[in-house]
Amino acid sequence: MRVLVSATELSGDAIGAAVLSALSTRHALTLEGIGGPHLEALGLRSMASLSRLAVMGFWEVLPRLPELLWIRNRLAKRARTWRPDVLITCDSPDFNLPLARTVKALGIPVVHIASPSVWAWRRERIPSIAAALDHLLCLFPFEPALYQGTHLATTYIGHPLASQIQFNPDVSAVRGRLQVPDGCRVLACLPGSRRSEVAALWPLFLAGAIALKDVIPALHVVVPVASPSLRSLINPGPHRDWIQTVDGQARDVLAAADACLVASGTASLESVLTGRPTVIAYRLHPSTYRRVMPKLLTPWISLPNQLVGRQWIPELIQEHLTVASIVEALQPRLSGPTDPAFLETARGLHQTLSTVPIARAVDAIEETVSHVHRH
Repeated sequence: MRVLVSATELSGDAIGAAVLSALSTRHALTLEGIGGPHLEALGLRSMASLSRLAVMGFWEVLPRLPELLWIRNRLAKRARTWRPDVLITCDSPDFNLPLARTVKALGIPVVHIASPSVWAWRRERIPSIAAALDHLLCLFPFEPALYQGTHLATTYIGHPLASQIQFNPDVSAVRGRLQVPDGCRVLACLPGSRRSEVAALWPLFLAGAIALKDVIPALHVVVPVASPSLRSLINPGPHRDWIQTVDGQARDVLAAADACLVASGTASLESVLTGRPTVIAYRLHPSTYRRVMPKLLTPWISLPNQLVGRQWIPELIQEHLTVASIVEALQPRLSGPTDPAFLETARGLHQTLSTVPIARAVDAIEETVSHVHRH
């Protein structure tokens, strides 16, 4: 099976690779397109580096727009000449949905993994999403109902990464692998995978960690650097004796932690699925924030809170993200044992998202390819 794939961020790369790995158990795959380390491990030679593509927000995208359009056009041209059996796009709807629309018009089946967050904002996009795709693989159980009334086929597949995450693992082994000193209270800091995110969040994460160290002397911070291009931005300065950076290994860092400070996104979901008390933080360009907020349809921006339907974990967003708010949210989570009520909710969420067999996604892809090629 020839698969053209588009996964322009690390989270989409990981999710797409989980689905395509399962597909490869039934078909010999030839992969072309864009992806990161997980898809490259399956044999993809990416047409572009993810560091050139991971951009979020309106004003943040503008300087990169010509390059992004050029890369997307290269993918569309490859679809015309190569004629893959299917295009599989992963998350990143602003990049992938226009590509999907172009490729679908060529008569090539299009499957998209991860519904755009229409539950949170811009629900008016639903008809255009439905028109661009042949099948949508939804990660969360409430999402298929959003597309009722359209002709788009949807399948709830659970979260492919949830089954790979051990819930509430013992910290001793993973701390040994990461060479974390004994007797510490460990804070995992994940400031994101995009340069714009890290540039906005790391200075505040660093200042918050320094302030926490004043009240929790045994604090040790571990920061997984998502890609080598971000290492120059994540600089502990004179605090390297207790602020440790590692290349990647985000899942190990979360498992080693007593609590986590995480940029809003997939990492926040992975953090709670690991059973670690989590605080979510985010800042957008002020103009982007003013564009987004009036369209927000829920009281929360994070997936964990949306999935449980209440303010379960703190969200420190925009002007509410300060050094003082970081300390206030994290100090109690680092100062004692994990709240049993938090663990109970996190365990239920892990069970919900990890018990759907990945074969459901493979079945949906096969059925879509067969249906489109028959017609």
